[in-house]
Amino acid sequence: MKDPFHQTLLYEINSRIFCLENSCRLSTIPEIFWESEEVKAANEIWWMGIWEQSPASHNIAAKHPDLQEEFKKSKEHLSEKDILASPYAIYEYKPNPLLTSEQELGELREIMKRRGKSLILDFVPNHMSVDTSYLTNKPHLFLQTEIANQNSFIFQGTRYAHGRDPYFDAWTDTIQWDFSNEETLSFHIDILLYIAQFADGVRCDMAMLPLEDVFASTHGKRALPYWGPLIKTIKSKYPNFKFYAEAYWNREYELQSLGFDATYDKTLYDRFVNGDAFAIKAHLTADQNYQNKSIRFLENHDEDRAMKVFQDQSLFYFSLLCFLPGIILYYQDQVNGFEKKLPVQLGNRDLEETKKPIRSFYDRIFSNMQNRKHPHREIPEYYLYTDGEILPYLLTCEPNRKELIILNLMQYPMSGRIFLTGENFPKAELKDLISGSSFPRPTSEKEGLYFYLEAKEAQWFIF
Repeated sequence: MKDPFHQTLLYEINSRIFCLENSCRLSTIPEIFWESEEVKAANEIWWMGIWEQSPASHNIAAKHPDLQEEFKKSKEHLSEKDILASPYAIYEYKPNPLLTSEQELGELREIMKRRGKSLILDFVPNHMSVDTSYLTNKPHLFLQTEIANQNSFIFQGTRYAHGRDPYFDAWTDTIQWDFSNEETLSFHIDILLYIAQFADGVRCDMAMLPLEDVFASTHGKRALPYWGPLIKTIKSKYPNFKFYAEAYWNREYELQSLGFDATYDKTLYDRFVNGDAFAIKAHLTADQNYQNKSIRFLENHDEDRAMKVFQDQSLFYFSLLCFLPGIILYYQDQVNGFEKKLPVQLGNRDLEETKKPIRSFYDRIFSNMQNRKHPHREIPEYYLYTDGEILPYLLTCEPNRKELIILNLMQYPMSGRIFLTGENFPKAELKDLISGSSFPRPTSEKEGLYFYLEAKEAQWFIF
């Protein structure tokens, strides 16, 4: 059975690092950037960290001993000028003047629109920076507390809560919004209406935290409904505006039900890390609507680099992502095989050498993804000579284009045959997109396509 196949490629870029290393602003991006395969293939680009920086967050990051250790992993000769404020302790929802302006954001959006791409920006619903200008202008919208500990601070004689989640101590460079105050929702709607002037959507940081029960368990105070009315209001004016949720703790389906267009699929990432073949395959049989609203990834600014975690198996898992519906999120320099995680507070780094075989793989993959027209997906019949789990997917694209992937999820070699019949039977040689090798076409439908795969190996045939 063929299923309509919907897929979006979302490319995350650290804006501050990008502008530093390219000596540009977001309005003067070098033309060569737009010609790389990973950019040409992207449907959406998430320019992470463009909002105004907090002086207090910078000072805290510069003195935080644990962060110093993390910084030195990315920058051997670290100086204080390399350290910036966290992009998730936003001072104010205004463009960082070192990167862009309101006018330039509008120009960037038009440039991207002409290239068929959407612009995604950050929205942090849970908190602002501890020194935000909003605290002076709207102090009643932030959560007050009587508990004097590391999770709170005093401003002008009043004690306020830092932003936090229920499992860890607070982020000390932030202040918590009060979700029990209906005016908070109204103000956040204003913020998002402002963002929607310049962007096609937002990636919402830690989107579970404003949920009523999560806020109550964290701060002992019941929140008012938040995401449902907020998303409904924004989409009433901007119906195509996207809401993407960073989501954990099995709250993904709930957030989708409240109006999110897609939510992180961290469960699949964790199952990749654990290497559990049966859990991976079971996970991919979830409801189709849920799958279509899942954001899959091997790395992002929060996770360790894919090459560090998975080594060469990162190519295996990324190939699988390319046959899954929903959204594929990939991160700056993932295509180069970089292994050093970049802390979000760091504004400079030591560049790594590009791993040419990794770069070549991603170039082939992204070039191919641009050629997919109106794809449909099905699971072909197969026979295994050894017990275990494989995943075969067949994509049919217009005109007369087929893509077949066979993945061995197990920790040992497997062999078998894939049966392709009728219009799916290869009419020419098969090219393996992963290795770049070519194979003769099968001799007959009855014989099928023989495969032999080592542990955690895949073949991706184009014909």
